[in-house]
Amino acid sequence: MKTNSIPLIDINLNSSALENNSLIAIPTGLKPMYHFTKGDTVSAISVKLNKGKIKLSSKIAKVSFSIDNKHLSHSEKMVYVFVPSNDIPYLICDANLPFLLSTGKYTKASTLIPGQEIVDKNGNPVLIESISIINHNGKGYNISTNAKWDNTPNGHLLLANGIVIGDFTLQVYFDQIPLEMTQ
Repeated sequence: MKTNSIPLIDINLNSSALENNSLIAIPTGLKPMYHFTKGDTVSAISVKLNKGKIKLSSKIAKVSFSIDNKHLSHSEKMVYVFVPSNDIPYLICDANLPFLLSTGKYTKASTLIPGQEIVDKNGNPVLIESISIINHNGKGYNISTNAKWDNTPNGHLLLANGIVIGDFTLQVYFDQIPLEMTQ
C-alpha cells in the first residue's frame, strides 16, 4: 500500500481553522461543532459489521453537553488527519478522539498512521494520507450525545467532516470498550 506521509511538524493555527473544520451531521444537514448547545439534535451513529462490511445507521439524539476548551495555548498538541478522498479532506482533533477503522475496530487519533483506513459517512474506507502533530492556539470543542453508556460505541458516534468519530463520552470511556473491538 502506497503512503505519502509528511513529517511531524508544528504549525500554529488560529481558532477559525478548527471551527471551520468541524462540521457535525445533524438530522437536517451539517452544523459547526462550536454551535452546539445542550438539547440540540445530532445524528448519533451506530455500526454493524456484516461479513466484513460496515453498515452505518443513524438516529436522532440530543446533545447532553457541549464544552469549549477556551484555554488551549500554543503548547496544546492536536492531531491533523489528512484524507484527500473525503469531501472535507482534513480533521483537527484531540489525540484521544476515537475513530472507527475500516476493520470495524476503534482506535484513538494518537495511534492513527498514514496508510490506515478510517470510515466515511457511507461506511466506506477512506485512506489516511498523512498525520501531523500540530500546535493549536484556538478553541477545542467536545459534545456528547444523551445515549446511555453500555460499553459500546453505538449511539456515541458522530460524523465529523464525513468521518465516523466518537463523542466525548466514548472518549472518556474508551478503555471500557471490549478489547476485541479496539486496535
